[in-house]
Parts: sequence; C-alpha cells; structure tokens
Amino acid sequence: MNSERLLRWALLVGGLLTAMIGIGHIFMPTIGYDSAIPQALDPAVREHFYYLGTYAICTFLLSMSFLSIYFSRLEYPRASLVVGAVLAVLWIARAILELIYPVEIQIFFLKTPHSVLLPVIVFLAFIYSISALKAWIVPGANLTKRSSGRTV
Repeated sequence: MNSERLLRWALLVGGLLTAMIGIGHIFMPTIGYDSAIPQALDPAVREHFYYLGTYAICTFLLSMSFLSIYFSRLEYPRASLVVGAVLAVLWIARAILELIYPVEIQIFFLKTPHSVLLPVIVFLAFIYSISALKAWIVPGANLTKRSSGRTV
C-alpha cells in the first residue's frame, strides 16, 4: 500500500473509531456509569467534572473524528499528513495518560475498562503514527503537490 493510500486509510479508520468512542460518551452520564458515582459528588462538582467534562470530551472526540474522516477524502496529502501527525501525537498522549491514570471504574458493561481502552488507544496512536511517518519519510509520497499539480 503506498504511503498516501495508507494515510487515507488510517484517517478514515481512525476517524470512524474515534466517532464510535465519541458517540459512546453521549450516553456515559446517563447509562455509562453506576448511578452511585454522580450521586456521591457535590452538585457543583458533579455538573462540572461529570457532565461538562464528559460532554466536552464527547464534543472533542466527534470533532476530531469529523476532521479525520474529512481529511481522508481530500486530495491534499500534505494537509492530511499534518492532521494525521497531530492525531498521532494526541493519541500517544492519551495512551500515556491511560498508563498513568488507568480507568478502573465500570463503564457500561466493562468491569475493567482499562484492559479494553488501552489497546484501542494504542491502536489509534499506532495507525496515525505509522501512516504519518510513512507518508513523511517515504520518497515519492507526493506531499508537496495538490491534485491539480500546483504546489501547496
């Protein structure tokens, strides 16, 4: 698979997977956690960290998924490379945070979400990283030209 095609594939697959994670966050405050978790929080803390935080993460994930999918369809591989590289850094950082602060409370039906989340996060970091690196390093990746032949 050539580097541009790999990058497009990674942006599409990564975007779709990120969208699924984002959609899951829509339901987390209502059915994703045990009801005792929000009830144990002070109302102001609950609204800020539980609802606002979760819905903000949902918004960020859905926005990133849209950008990833959108750039997978563009004919500007240089711009797609930048998006892929930024998302690689983002998911690498998220993997590091998951290692430092593993999710150890039940989410939906997952009693130990860390054992599922970490491989998914590492997969996203991997596909974005490998595709961006290959597109950047491999000669002839055509990262400096638009499809019309003009340079970016």
